[in-house]
Amino acid sequence: MNRFLIAAATIVGACPPVFAADLILCQGEANGHLQGFDSDGKFIYWSMFTNLIKTDYAGKVVAERPVDPHHGDCCVHDGRIYVATENRVKEKRGLYINVYKCEDLTPAGEFPIDFHNGESGGIDGIAFANGFFYVGEGKDWQSEQEFNWIHKFTSDFTPVDKIKIPGKTTYGIQAMTFADGFFWLGTYSKQRTYQCDAQLDIVAYHTVDISVGAFGLPRGENGETRLMVARNIKKDNGRWTASAAPAILRNGGLEWE
Repeated sequence: MNRFLIAAATIVGACPPVFAADLILCQGEANGHLQGFDSDGKFIYWSMFTNLIKTDYAGKVVAERPVDPHHGDCCVHDGRIYVATENRVKEKRGLYINVYKCEDLTPAGEFPIDFHNGESGGIDGIAFANGFFYVGEGKDWQSEQEFNWIHKFTSDFTPVDKIKIPGKTTYGIQAMTFADGFFWLGTYSKQRTYQCDAQLDIVAYHTVDISVGAFGLPRGENGETRLMVARNIKKDNGRWTASAAPAILRNGGLEWE
């Protein structure tokens, strides 16, 4: 069954991630679409273009914060939400990692990022793995470049390494998560989702699209890797919300659970 066809009314009460199996409909909305999401095991954090939203596992809004455009993908680490941001406000134009407290979404700092030596450019997917942050470098939508860059940082965003990821994409790596020993990279490309090992070497491609966010779930009954995967929803009023449902890795392929 395609879980995205289940009505939101079927969700009753908060659902902890170990049991997450049905569609989650985010009850918050924003003027721009979802860029990424993550969970701390208790709540879900949805990073939209101009809003950061915290919900329970039933999608009920617990906290919400307007933010500068363009907030991008996010990851949760040690009680904080880290958001890859291409700030388009004139006075703050530039690339940042914005940090917020999971508890109430209040700001907890920011880190300026310069991928492009002062030139214009984007910033996209972000993940935390094995003591380091990994951040995707954006690129122009018309770029013919047949590779992508992911930058590795310490916990205070001191640069450590720059890793080349083969593949022609639009805008670079859009969303990223580290789950079950693998990096999962969401892209706007024919390959859609890249599965990479811990060294970011590609091991498989998948058609389930995680370009607006994914995070790891506990393994399936037979030890299968599982991801919670987000999708955008444009409402009749022109605003955006999002939903999420689980995918599972079976026989080497990621499919809807």
